[in-house]
Amino acid sequence: MIFIPDYGKWNEKLKELNKIEKERREALTAQQRVEEARRLREKEQEIQRFEEESWKKISFNDKDFEKVLGWIESNYQSYNHLHEDYKGQDPYKDHPFGMEYVYFAATNGFLQNIDPHSSIIDRSSWARMRAEAEDSTFEGIGALLRGGGPREVVVETPLPGSPALRSGLRAGDIIRKVDTVDITNLPLSDVVQLIRGPRETIVKLEVERTTELRNLEIPITRDVIVQTAVSSRLIDASKVGDNLVGNNKIGVIKIQSFLYMENNTSGAVMEEYEKLLKEAGGRLDGLVLDLRGNPGGFLNEAVEVADLFLPPGRVVVQVRGAGEYKVEKTERSVQIQGLPIVVLIDAGSASASEIVASALMDHNAALVLGERSFGKATVQGITTQGSVVIKLTTARYYAPRGYTIQVYGVEPDIAVSDELEGTFPPRWREEDMWKHLPELKKREVDTHRKAWADSVAAAVGDNQAAEDYIKAHANDALKTDFMLIRSLAYVRAMQT
Repeated sequence: MIFIPDYGKWNEKLKELNKIEKERREALTAQQRVEEARRLREKEQEIQRFEEESWKKISFNDKDFEKVLGWIESNYQSYNHLHEDYKGQDPYKDHPFGMEYVYFAATNGFLQNIDPHSSIIDRSSWARMRAEAEDSTFEGIGALLRGGGPREVVVETPLPGSPALRSGLRAGDIIRKVDTVDITNLPLSDVVQLIRGPRETIVKLEVERTTELRNLEIPITRDVIVQTAVSSRLIDASKVGDNLVGNNKIGVIKIQSFLYMENNTSGAVMEEYEKLLKEAGGRLDGLVLDLRGNPGGFLNEAVEVADLFLPPGRVVVQVRGAGEYKVEKTERSVQIQGLPIVVLIDAGSASASEIVASALMDHNAALVLGERSFGKATVQGITTQGSVVIKLTTARYYAPRGYTIQVYGVEPDIAVSDELEGTFPPRWREEDMWKHLPELKKREVDTHRKAWADSVAAAVGDNQAAEDYIKAHANDALKTDFMLIRSLAYVRAMQT
């Protein structure tokens, strides 16, 4: 006997329960939502540990796997008929279910069981991802996404100044719907196509924000997105007023990622630095290296960028894997020196950007400000096989002083908020990812560095000039960069 449930009643009951839960959560204060989200995250991590132990007891071998694939291959055609009577907008109409999907999903499932950063991606998506990490122009919302197919589509990071950022989209948001289309199981390339569109048109994203226990509908007005891998700007009194910078000229270099196709990142950084020097009349009073929202990229490029700020022979990173131990050191003479340098990081700063931040921190070449970084200290080997690119975690990396930032992230010398109210809400980081590698040795407190940071913080005090500026510009059409504005005072304090 086959039991066929009444899906109509089931869905109505589910909607009713979801409505009750939504009303309950909306009645909570912001702080209560944060506390409940933390409890749920701890519970999820406990469940993950239980499931991992349970999997070890399951006897499922290659022959079982072949039997399952054989059964699917014999029966999958019936699945496509389920869509024939569907009257709504069918997101799968261009992708009828086929065995290629099964093979792709099974491979990704295997790789994801190693760790969350191992995966396969089709070559066209990989090429587009690399191209858009460099200088490019397209119409859309301006956000880096990951996942797709059997995995949730997650916002890696909104791009600086993008419609996505201005509309309130955040790193870690899980996209559930694009307009009215449920994107469950859609390939990432299809999700991207749904989101993109002509400028000045609106796309509505339904997202789940697990850090706040909320589902949000975020309307975003598309625009022309000018993506620049490395960019710069000069900040002086004419831009923000002399209350913030006085007579100082402070340069800001933003590195979007360390993933490039043609133009190497370190060369682009030097070009922007020389451009800033020329604009400032030959001398800068300080430099901000902005690594916020930088998801990483190629290890060698992180080493090359750190090389610009450090003398030759300094350790940038140690790579340790199965049968592999490699120490990457600087080789060139220092290129950027003789001025106060601040590095900005946040929860979106991951991998290669964390390598640069920890190297400049360990060698006392810069003061690190912002929020704790993402906490990804693993290295992925990348290889092309047929129509796909395989990313496989092969090693861990360690900072110059021998610790690893895996899970811990880079803790800034001075915490600087990017929120209007100066708060530090929960962010999505490595510890929230399924099957992440465990943390190991944490960075020990450097008493001399702490004393230096404390003296700079004491000189800045309550940073009232920055808070006054932020309050005055809180409702500007373009969102004020709260963290950058607050950081300017620390650059000035480092000059004394």
